[in-house]
Amino acid sequence: MIQSGAFRGYKLCASAEDQYLHLKPLLAADGYCMWRQWGADSQFTLYNPAKDQVMAYTGGNEGLVVMEDPGTSPLGINGELWSWGGEEGWGAHALQSFSDSGQNVDAKSPGDQDVPRTDPVRTRGWRHGFQRELTWNSVAL
Repeated sequence: MIQSGAFRGYKLCASAEDQYLHLKPLLAADGYCMWRQWGADSQFTLYNPAKDQVMAYTGGNEGLVVMEDPGTSPLGINGELWSWGGEEGWGAHALQSFSDSGQNVDAKSPGDQDVPRTDPVRTRGWRHGFQRELTWNSVAL
């Protein structure tokens, strides 16, 4: 499971209905919220067994994070690779696109409020304001 560093009550989940990722409450039992990390923390693929696909970055600031079949990313294999950043003071790590380490998976809702997002998950640059929302923890179950 991948838990938000800012919103500890939420986890990162693939969708059964489409190719997007969403945040769901921790208490929700859902196979689409389980992940396998293939590779070392510095370069890995996140595979979702329920979806039978991998997580991918689509490019650009605030680019969508999607599920796709391995090897089909328009960005090439690097679009399907991720890395964990260093541990922050609050005990979580940035989940960064390997193809653009300045882009991190973002749990924050768009706009000024600091609340968990309800729309499809996107990336955001570390340099653009809030940071805690760009961090996550991999939690073994």
